[in-house]
Amino acid sequence: KMGEGPTRRGPIMHLIAAVAGLIAVVAVTCLVYVGPAAQAAAPSELLTQELVLFKMEPPPEPWSPPSNLWLYWGEAPNKRFGHSGDNVRHLVKLGRMAGGEYRDPHFMFDWGSQTFRDLSESCCTAMLMPPMKNNMPIFNANAGVAQRMRNYVANGNHLIFTGGSLVSIEFMNRYFFYNIEPVSAAGTFKGSGYGNWSPGPFRKLIDDELPWVYKMTPDTLYQDHTSVSSMDLRSLPSGTTVLYMTPKSTPVFLIKFCQRLSERHGEPPIKTLPKDCWRHAKRGYPCSCGTITYIGYDWHYDQTAADWDKVMLAAVEYQSDPDVSTTFSPNCRQTPKVIEDPHAPLPPPMCGK
Repeated sequence: KMGEGPTRRGPIMHLIAAVAGLIAVVAVTCLVYVGPAAQAAAPSELLTQELVLFKMEPPPEPWSPPSNLWLYWGEAPNKRFGHSGDNVRHLVKLGRMAGGEYRDPHFMFDWGSQTFRDLSESCCTAMLMPPMKNNMPIFNANAGVAQRMRNYVANGNHLIFTGGSLVSIEFMNRYFFYNIEPVSAAGTFKGSGYGNWSPGPFRKLIDDELPWVYKMTPDTLYQDHTSVSSMDLRSLPSGTTVLYMTPKSTPVFLIKFCQRLSERHGEPPIKTLPKDCWRHAKRGYPCSCGTITYIGYDWHYDQTAADWDKVMLAAVEYQSDPDVSTTFSPNCRQTPKVIEDPHAPLPPPMCGK
């Protein structure tokens, strides 16, 4: 019997070890298996991972000024670096540094120059006026250079004014015979201490007359300290299209300006309301029309002008748009019909004819 002990204990020990291992496996299985509901509530880490592509903001789309854009670069704008005139020039990407100053073939320095005379006798350009912070060009409003300004617009061109002060409005009133007034002049904020200032916000007026170039501009513009000058709606002339507004004022609008031939020999063209052009056309004195745009921001703080920049670039593109309605500027993809003034002096006779 003493010799049988080791032989009989071996199988028993193996049996005990097998049973212990089986118990351990069952215990672990019970701990791991918590049922289908628990698995659905707490899925594994591999099931919750997705591919996320982290990207930076796309680079700005390249933009170049239209070939028909001109910039008034005379004495009136503040051309110092970082000021309003320079900010507008930088926005529309005109000018290269040369000789310590910015130069560009499309800078117009003087309203009485031959350059502007040539522009005023042709069609389909846009003239951008930076804020006139230094002075205002003064001419006789009834003859000479002032008449050339009116001819420029009426010959199917586009004149773009910027705001921030009342100089641009005074320029429009003096040379185009309007009576546009700032918002408080008619009593909108009378007695409130606002002065010539509107708190905004200015919301886009979306209707059938909204030019398509403005459809992608912001829906709302905001007052930036005192940088925005808004005009009274009741003072706007006939032929105005309001683009942004409050219930009482607008900082962005465009005006259809028309002239017709005079019945009297030798007299300059006559300013005509757009709604009356068809009557004069039936009498043989047709109208020619262009566009005046006012954007009442002064671009002094170009860091906060992103929304106003979009409106400005839309205005710059407006005249170069081949689909502009004929109720505003002519379709410049085709040569406009030219009607000669019957009262213009005839050219001198040529020798031998």
